[in-house]
Amino acid sequence: MNLDENGENIYTMYKRVDRKVKPVPGVYPEDTKVIRQFPNNPLDSLPKLSMTPPDFVPSPKLTPERVQKLSINSEGFLWPEEEKLFLHILKLNERTLAFSEADKGTLRSDYFSPYKIPVIPHVPWKERNIPIPPGIRNRVIDLLRDK
Repeated sequence: MNLDENGENIYTMYKRVDRKVKPVPGVYPEDTKVIRQFPNNPLDSLPKLSMTPPDFVPSPKLTPERVQKLSINSEGFLWPEEEKLFLHILKLNERTLAFSEADKGTLRSDYFSPYKIPVIPHVPWKERNIPIPPGIRNRVIDLLRDK
């Protein structure tokens, strides 16, 4: 029986040898390395914050329902002014929040080069697809197309 440092049971699943992933020795290709750069200092574009933050005003993206789901200050750790400041900063940066698949974006290309995943020559697996129940088949196909 495996125990962690608190004396709790650790349940792990045994992986058979034939299902084990074996790393392949090799050199990581130079052209697939991600280049990280800062074209300008991101701190220079930050807006100045007021010592007295304004009251929260909902927007189409940051609605009262969404703010409530975020559970800001649910344990009462922040003072009321700190909570107002947090909501103000959140409102200033609401473009960075994604509440749905349509809101998701990509990393800016001037900060990160495109990701390339190197693949070595191999024989693809020949496993059966996971069966999709006919009742939800169209929804699953639409979900995969949206991704």
